Amino acid sequence: MIYLLFHSDIVSFRRCAIAPFILLFLFQVSFSQTPEGYPVITAIDLPEAGFSSPRNFTGSSLFGYINGGAELYLEYGFSGAVITEIAMTDGKYKTEIYKMNGPEEAFGIFSVSKFRCTAMPGVADYSCQTKYQLQYCKGPYYISIINGSGTKSDSINMLRLGRIIAGKISEPGIDLSAYIPGISNGNAVSGCFLAKGRLGIVNGSPDLEDYFKEAEGYSALILNSADRTVISVKFRDSETFADFLGLHHWNATDLTGAGIKSDNETVRKKAENHLLIEIVK
Repeated sequence: MIYLLFHSDIVSFRRCAIAPFILLFLFQVSFSQTPEGYPVITAIDLPEAGFSSPRNFTGSSLFGYINGGAELYLEYGFSGAVITEIAMTDGKYKTEIYKMNGPEEAFGIFSVSKFRCTAMPGVADYSCQTKYQLQYCKGPYYISIINGSGTKSDSINMLRLGRIIAGKISEPGIDLSAYIPGISNGNAVSGCFLAKGRLGIVNGSPDLEDYFKEAEGYSALILNSADRTVISVKFRDSETFADFLGLHHWNATDLTGAGIKSDNETVRKKAENHLLIEIVK
């Protein structure tokens, strides 16, 4: 009996002693699985903070994280995501780093995700901050940082986290002037969105759903103001371009120069497979 008790104690001790090493091993494996090149924050950046094991999502596995919204990311062109929770002395934060297929796709998902911005901090060219969230896009990445308290300290810490992540991204961002010359960053954040399919249109400007009904293979930058809507839309190839003209019964030869004009609409060809449309409200 004494031997059995002693043996049981040894087993329990070994289990207790081994458990931290197993947890540490799993912790290291989880971190090692973070895709190479992602601009994640680590203990090197914030030695005073605590970090959860990052969760990684690629392709359709995103449904396991945002089941109701994954389709939108996939429509834009989703490459992967790394989600990490960070605990600092005065707050807890969740960083979501979505890598899209390019800067156009990153701006697109940012443009339909931002909501009631109270500030546009200089973390990146296109940013949106509220009490509980900081969102921005830079290069091929869309970043969301969330806090649960909405305090002044949280706002300061979100900006700190945002700057660290942005500092790790060197890829160039989208050039919106290729769509609408002279567009300002302020207009791009406040009244502009980029759609690449039906879900983008529905989330950004649902009144245009019928306008793009059955259209495919496009990227549309849509700028709304009080009196007009400007649509700059590029098509993947001449076939999708011709299909869109057919949907609206426009003749390609009439699109050059002043373009096609009606009572409240002007349509002209901006470049190859590229239309500039202005609709007066």
